[in-house]
Amino acid sequence: MLIAELSSLFPHRLAAVIRWHDRGQAAQAALVAARAGVGSLEITTGTPGAFELIRELRARQELGTSCAFGAGTVTDADLATRAIESGAQYLVTPYLVPAVAEVATRAGVPLVMGALTPTEIARAEELGAQLVKVFPAAPMGGPAYIRAVRGPMPNTPLWVSGGVLIDDCQEYLQAGADVVGLTNDLFRPELLQIEDWAGLTTLCERALTAVGAAAPVRPTAAV
Repeated sequence: MLIAELSSLFPHRLAAVIRWHDRGQAAQAALVAARAGVGSLEITTGTPGAFELIRELRARQELGTSCAFGAGTVTDADLATRAIESGAQYLVTPYLVPAVAEVATRAGVPLVMGALTPTEIARAEELGAQLVKVFPAAPMGGPAYIRAVRGPMPNTPLWVSGGVLIDDCQEYLQAGADVVGLTNDLFRPELLQIEDWAGLTTLCERALTAVGAAAPVRPTAAV
């Protein structure tokens, strides 16, 4: 169940995750997605100039508070510190990184920590993660795996990422995921390479429709 603070960071239970080698195209793609209303964007550190891009996006007055911006693939304390200094509103790790948890906790910045097995998921919560990223979700069985994890862990806030498709969003949410992370099926390489921003806008709209069609299987946490 998402607490109020996380609900504001992921208003549509969707995170658009961009990892791209061309800084200019990545910046434009992020702006297109934000304008399309995805509500939350994770800029991975593998994207050239990721921290400066986060800073620039947060400074855009036209976006206001309509989109939250987080830093992804944060794998050490230095990256965590730089991400926070850039204005990242949340941090995302691909796996368990206690050093990042320490930085996030001290700074009061929400942490999404990567984990896979139930043991790792429990450890991520112990380290202070407000949201646990089940990664990679699709190769582990997709929605069926999330449904199985939910048995002994009914209240752990879960983000699913890794091979997740737009057309599968509804099933993941119905299986018990709280947030769906979309990477390559949203920011498709063939669209970014030719700068087909109209095509990307269409995919963002499809993703928003997909998450909007999913009915929560658990009650919303009281605030």
